Amino acid sequence: MKTIGKECNKKEENGCFTADHLSPSQLNKSLDIWFNDYIILTAKERKALASNLNMDIGAIVGQAVQDIIVHKLTFEEVMKGKK
Repeated sequence: MKTIGKECNKKEENGCFTADHLSPSQLNKSLDIWFNDYIILTAKERKALASNLNMDIGAIVGQAVQDIIVHKLTFEEVMKGKK
């Protein structure tokens, strides 16, 4: 990612961002909501917000894919809870 100046850094580095990645749900937010969630709120404050179904399903799928890759499991083994 090409950065223009310090404003593109995270808050801990005297920038303005509190996120370190983009997700599909971030990209679907209107600019004012995105600004509030990722410029105004900290990561801890964002975690305290209520989740939605897309976030919950995304977390489940992400964990399943990680288990398949890291633990070299098949889809069936993940579905049966093997780890």
